[in-house]
Amino acid sequence: MKITFIGHVSKDVNIIIDKKMIVAGGGVFFGSIAASQLGAEVTVFTKCATEDIPLFDKMPNVGVNTRFLHSPSSTSIENVYPTSNPDDRRSRVLSLAEPFKIADVQDMNEGILHINPLWYGEFPEELIPEVRKKANFLVGDAQGFLRNVENGTMTYRDWKGKEHYLKYFDLFKVDINESKILTGDNDIKIGAKVIHDMGASIVITTHQKGVSVYDGKKFYEANFGNWKLEGRTGRGDTCTAAFLVAMNKMDLKDATRFAADITSKKMQYPGPYHG
Repeated sequence: MKITFIGHVSKDVNIIIDKKMIVAGGGVFFGSIAASQLGAEVTVFTKCATEDIPLFDKMPNVGVNTRFLHSPSSTSIENVYPTSNPDDRRSRVLSLAEPFKIADVQDMNEGILHINPLWYGEFPEELIPEVRKKANFLVGDAQGFLRNVENGTMTYRDWKGKEHYLKYFDLFKVDINESKILTGDNDIKIGAKVIHDMGASIVITTHQKGVSVYDGKKFYEANFGNWKLEGRTGRGDTCTAAFLVAMNKMDLKDATRFAADITSKKMQYPGPYHG
């Protein structure tokens, strides 16, 4: 199977309680490596400064066809996890790469296309219909449409265009906090139903205990196993990638369990899924 990811890589500064690390990050980094390790044929379209490309060598080294589009600067984000709750994350921007434009998506081929931005405006929403034309199955991550950059701070706000653009997605991924922002409800099942009613065909929700998938008819749920806080970054990206690979081979119930299992293994260590 073929999966194409589009989004910025990030030079991440992760501060976990009192431990600081500078690492490669970004949804496309974690997701593409996981998908590749699980046997998919993977392409990434991303943007960063030329001098930062070596930081992301892990992608081409594991077989990801990585298209680095030039930007004068790279996206760099500081993620602070002040407590042992992996859903308690505070982020601020250190620098940003250039947003994507229509010319950047012209070479994308049919198959599964995953729009996985880090911040609102990175992938302008007016490009969604253009990418939809190329995709057999279109995936989106809420983070890139809710996380706004304001005075260097990452601030989550509701997506004004949600009721217009969610209808383009075959699968839309949220975490428990993003679900609440989009729908106004703390209950992830109610949230998934609302997001589905706004147009997304399948909704996948991650939370501290596990993952929930809703296809408009039924919920499929699986718990994460034991995990370590330093493995939290990349949780949702790994989970979505594993689910995409699995749903090509399994029913939704088994694909959900598979995604939870792979994500649990990834959260035993920092960095992407090792395979």
